[in-house]
Amino acid sequence: MTDSLLRQWTMLQHIPRQPRGISAGQLHDRLRCEGYAVSLRTVQRDLNTLSSEFALVCESVGNEQHWSWLADAPVLDVPGLSPAAALAFRLAELHLGALLAPEALRALRPHFEAAKRVLNQGGSQLSHWPNRVRVLTRSQPLLAPDVDPGVYDRICQGLLEGRQLYVHYRPRSRGSELRSYRMHPLGLVMRDPVSYVVATLRDYTDVRQMALHRFEAVELLDDPIAPPAGFDLDAYIHEQRAFDLPDTNEPVALHLRISAGVAEHLTEAPLSEDQRIEACDDGWWSLRATVPLTAQLRWWLLGFGQAVQVLEPQALRDELAAELRAAADLYDE
Repeated sequence: MTDSLLRQWTMLQHIPRQPRGISAGQLHDRLRCEGYAVSLRTVQRDLNTLSSEFALVCESVGNEQHWSWLADAPVLDVPGLSPAAALAFRLAELHLGALLAPEALRALRPHFEAAKRVLNQGGSQLSHWPNRVRVLTRSQPLLAPDVDPGVYDRICQGLLEGRQLYVHYRPRSRGSELRSYRMHPLGLVMRDPVSYVVATLRDYTDVRQMALHRFEAVELLDDPIAPPAGFDLDAYIHEQRAFDLPDTNEPVALHLRISAGVAEHLTEAPLSEDQRIEACDDGWWSLRATVPLTAQLRWWLLGFGQAVQVLEPQALRDELAAELRAAADLYDE
């Protein structure tokens, strides 16, 4: 393989996709770092030659000419994408698309398209796999609220770069009055159809959860974020259980009387590591487990209706009994 072919292949690898670009001078510096002793004029000639064969564009940026791949240009992979790798990209597109930052999603789009082409060519049993795998939720499906794409992009950019944001937000608890804040984004959490920005506001250290769809405008600032000392997103979610609205930091000993169907379900998918289920003489089952006392636990218990009876804690039993009586009264009206 000739030096000029290797050099030009290296150049193609260093040229980014739109909207980013690279100048001939920057490419010249990168080639020199990789051991290619050529002149800037040679780099410029190579670029003109390559642009006649590949999807390259040249745009003026100030006093320089910047080169880019077209945003939708096909991926140049040598060797080509294998069916197994194509399958991984296809499943990532189907099931992880909502979790990827917009910039990452844009960068992967050509790979997703290449994966579709490989799988559509047939010849591999793996090509059928995306049509045979689905992910379902047991909860009632809800339509996701609309989120402004520009707002989402800037929030994700602030998270990626650790920069503050100036946001216009419409909190649900304040009569839909539009509020403006300087915000320190700390994380993005997807919970069912609603996404939340975990953040602090202004110079306060208390961490807030702000629904993504309630942001109406976002401006990216140059100032770096100032997270609370020791903040960790996983600890905030799993240890502090901030999204579960816990009543107490200490778990409670839950004692339930459950039907045979519920017992079978919870035997396969336990509530906790210490869960114990025992048969009763009357055809019902007794369940004991140590669990956090949260709003989510209440909703889950109420969802079983007459198939679950809370025996302990007494306060939880009384609360759910009152809730069910009030619900029954609505149907008696």
